[in-house]
Amino acid sequence: MNMTNYTNEIKYAVEAALATIWADVGELEILRRQLDQLTAETESGYRRAQAFQYDEDPDDVMMGVGIHWATYFGPDKERHEVATNVNDLNQRIQVREFSRSAMSASVLQYAKQGISIVHAGLQPCPNGRGVGSQSLKNIIWQGRNQSLHWEEGNPRQPVIDCFDQLAIDFGDEFTHYNTSNLAFNVVRTLNWREFESFETDMQSLA
Repeated sequence: MNMTNYTNEIKYAVEAALATIWADVGELEILRRQLDQLTAETESGYRRAQAFQYDEDPDDVMMGVGIHWATYFGPDKERHEVATNVNDLNQRIQVREFSRSAMSASVLQYAKQGISIVHAGLQPCPNGRGVGSQSLKNIIWQGRNQSLHWEEGNPRQPVIDCFDQLAIDFGDEFTHYNTSNLAFNVVRTLNWREFESFETDMQSLA
């Protein structure tokens, strides 16, 4: 089987996984931005109210009281409602993050399996594009291995070398390879947001 035939066979599964992964990410980002905005409005309103209430002018003091209650019944009440929703969501986020990591791991598994089927191993496979200072094929292979075995807490040296270099190239999030499934971090770094980008990378390994 060649890489074109292989990617055609897995297209539906990869499309569905990537769509779900990025839909979850988008929903969470929107809610957090909304909460940050309402928090800023609330803090600003209370600061203004406090400033007026320290004024000696009775009219200004009453204005401060008005701003305080307007803030309480306006953005603060809304912020509390959103914060409650976020707290509820955070309980689901842990489940979603597990699901997102598992789906990301499945995407890496599909990619690694393509290398195995078409080339019978890592070494004969073309390198593909550069990702930081490493080859695409190595990040796929070691990323899949990390996501599959991270709970064992004893990664093999190729995984250690790959993720230490990813940390140098892309940030400290990759230093947690002993304690977390980093499949989503890898998928995000590869910028696999839709099937076409995944397919292009797989074709480069043909």
